[in-house]
Amino acid sequence: MRVSNQFGRQRLAASILLALVLTACGTSAPSASPRPTPVPTPSPTPDPHLIDPATADAIFNSVRLAGLPLSITNAVGGDATSPMVKRINAAIDNWPLVITQYKSSATLRATVKWDPTKQPADGSPPYVFVGLNIMIAFGPDGGPPPDATRQAQAKRLIEIVDPLLWPLEQRSLTPIASRTAPPPSAAPSASPKAAAKASPKVTPKP
Repeated sequence: MRVSNQFGRQRLAASILLALVLTACGTSAPSASPRPTPVPTPSPTPDPHLIDPATADAIFNSVRLAGLPLSITNAVGGDATSPMVKRINAAIDNWPLVITQYKSSATLRATVKWDPTKQPADGSPPYVFVGLNIMIAFGPDGGPPPDATRQAQAKRLIEIVDPLLWPLEQRSLTPIASRTAPPPSAAPSASPKAAAKASPKVTPKP
């Protein structure tokens, strides 16, 4: 009987050991949950728009940093009685670029009698842009209409200064759309016959 009881206990121990082994093999260790990837907080884009009065130096440096073939001739400052604060005479690929800073936008418009609806007068540069208190003239005075290369340079110039000075106004031989305003419509020139047929202006009697 002792041998039989001992044999039974051995079989029970073997059964328990086998059950433990099978349980260990069938249970996998819990996998570690992946850590959530932190979402970066978007940083606000700084507003490059300048405040009136802006400086001619800020505009010149922006054009220079943009990589245009820019060179500077000289800079002239105004005196205490002058409406102009500073004028930078430069060039883009040998085409004159004049950046003039006035004391304020109101001073600029009163001094040059700025009207963006008018066509460039005879002898004026092919491109003139105005924003805030800054006037930018591009091209030689009274020069020929700009070719495709000069138009591309004027377009690039607008892309640079428009975010700084918007809304940007222009008086150009070949108007260029800006990001803040469409190009001004070119007013058709009146033909001599139409001018001759135009009725004289009647002045009302007092």
